[in-house]
This record gives sequence, C-alpha cells and structure tokens, in this order.
Amino acid sequence: METWSAHHLFEHADKTLGSSHAEGLRDYALSLRDKGLPVIFSLRHLAKITGVDYRVLHATVSRKRERIDYRLFAINKRSGGRRFIHAPSSTLAIVQDFINKEILQKISLHPTAYAFHPRGGIRRCAEVHCGAKWLFHFDLKDFFHHISEMEVYAVFKDAGYRSLMAFEFARICTTTHLPKRLAQLCKHPNREHADQRIPYSPRRWGVLPQGASTSPMLSNLAAKKLDEALTSYSRENGFVYTRYADDLIFSAVQLPDGKSIGRIRGEIVEKIYEQGFIENKKKFRVAGPGSRKVVLGLLVDGQKPRLTRETVRRIDRYLYASKKYGVDEVAKHERFESAYGFYNHLSGLIAYTKDVDTCRWKEFNRRLRDLSGIDAT
Repeated sequence: METWSAHHLFEHADKTLGSSHAEGLRDYALSLRDKGLPVIFSLRHLAKITGVDYRVLHATVSRKRERIDYRLFAINKRSGGRRFIHAPSSTLAIVQDFINKEILQKISLHPTAYAFHPRGGIRRCAEVHCGAKWLFHFDLKDFFHHISEMEVYAVFKDAGYRSLMAFEFARICTTTHLPKRLAQLCKHPNREHADQRIPYSPRRWGVLPQGASTSPMLSNLAAKKLDEALTSYSRENGFVYTRYADDLIFSAVQLPDGKSIGRIRGEIVEKIYEQGFIENKKKFRVAGPGSRKVVLGLLVDGQKPRLTRETVRRIDRYLYASKKYGVDEVAKHERFESAYGFYNHLSGLIAYTKDVDTCRWKEFNRRLRDLSGIDAT
C-alpha cells in the first residue's frame, strides 16, 4: 500500500485546485484512513496501485469487456440443475483480489452473517441453534445474481468512498454477462425503488458474478438490510436467526402464541421479498419437537454441534472405495464430471469435519494422504 502525508496532499491540492477542494480531499483521505481503508482517489489511482493498465479498467467500467473479463461456464449441481460460474480474467482478478483483501474484508458485517469470513464458519453458525425445539430453514434462489450493481454501489458509498469511485468499484465487481435464463435480472433493478443516492440509471444493471473473489463478502454486506429485517422479526417473535450465505435459519424453544407454521413462513417470506430476494421453495424445511435438528449439515440437538452419521459414512465410503478401486472409477460411479472434481469434493467434505470433530478429521486426512499423497488442508 502507498504511504504519504495528508499534509503534503493538502499542500499540493491547495496550489492546483484551491483551498476548498484541498480541504475536501484531505477530509476524504483522513476519513478512509480512520476506518483502516485504502485511500483511492480515482480509477487511474486504482490502476497505479494495482499495476493494472488504466485503459483495461476504464473499458471494464464502461461495460466494454464483459466477455473478455469473464469466462462463463456451467457445472452440474449434486442436487440437480446447473450452477453458472464466472471465472474472471487474470487482469481483473488482480484488481478484485485487491478490493476484497484491502477493502471488503475490513468492513464490519452484520453479526448474523456467518459465511465467507474468519470470524464465522459452519460450526459457529450451528452453535447458536443448539437446544432448539423448532427449526425453520429457508434458502434464497440465485443469491449472488439477485444482488445488483445498485446494492454494490451502496456498499462502497457507505464505506466512505466518493460517488464516482463507488460507481467504478461497483462496475469492477459486477457483470451483465449472464446465461439467457438469468438475463432478465440485469434489465431492471431488483428492488421496487432505486436507492436515491445512486447518481445514475443504466439500462442494464450488473449483478454479482459467482466466481469473483469480491462476490462472497459483497453478498454479505449487500444483504445487511435483509439481516436487519429478519433479526428484528426474530426478536419480536422469540426466534434466533442466522444467515450462512443463502441459507437462512430460524430457531426457537417454542412458537409465538397464536401463530401457525404457515403464518410464520408467510411472514418471513414476505420480508425476504421486500428486500429483493426470492425464496427457493423446494428447499424450505421445518423441524419441530421430537424430530432431528440439523443446521448446515450438523446435528444441533445437544450441547454442541455434531457430525451426522450420514456425513461420516459418506466420507468413509468414498475413502474406502477410492483406496480399493481408484479415484477415477469412484468418480465415474458417483457421476462426477472428472476425477479432479470428485477429489476436490472429497477434500472439501473432510475439511468440513475439521472444525467440528478434530480427531475424526485427522483420521480422514491421514487416509486421504495415503490415498493420493496430497494433504486435504
């Protein structure tokens, strides 16, 4: 990062722009520094800091490099359907990595958001629901793609960046290059009324690309109003609420008086829609007294989260079969597109156990090393 004096900035700006503009630039710089954020004055300044050609960044902001900036491809989801991934170009990735590390990771999140940052995690999210008698689980459809350039602009503006810089950050972190079935999300803002602070109104709004390093944290920050609304609802009705990416979990010891399961679901879905998101109806679940309580794949019926038997048996089965028949054969049998994809899936499952059951993770990790000579960590 750059190091310089605000006094030198004021002195130089005072000579060229006048005292009024110089004071504004100094206040802007000091405000960002007080928040621990990098001071960036312009797109050209950002280009200099990151070492990326200014003309490339300008073309990205002008939406002239959409198909160059991102390689769009689809992968099959284990639950069915296809997930579209945006792989940013190496040049754009440099700038997005800088924005994520130096800006987004330093902005405070709503305390109910547990994904995509080191202070959260699956175990910590599940812990707050331990001992609940009731669990409601909601899922948001096309979560990243329902967060538009408009919300991203607001994130950077609220962080303290000036309007033009916030706009340029928003363009760098969003895209209009979507598959046909999702193209309509770019045609109109995904809110009923646009944020009045946004000084422009494009014909097509960009959305968060799934695959960019900036998208996870931006999704958390842009969903702050959703988290606030659902937290308020939860406190009024005796629920505990958490969000892990697009998974919304509500738990309670007892249901609020006079409210049925259907009414509770309807009230929550209404608030989800009010904030511009869409419920994935197929993934709604409710668990009442006497039924098994699972949050993000972890059992929460005791004092602390535990791995489910299904997860343990699944990993054990994958490791045993891979040792006996080979990774390639198991990948084909389990209908993965490649052995590499299966191995990554298995590594992810094993890494998932680390925070919950260290002893079992060590055993699984040892078997994975024996299998491939590669450590799951």
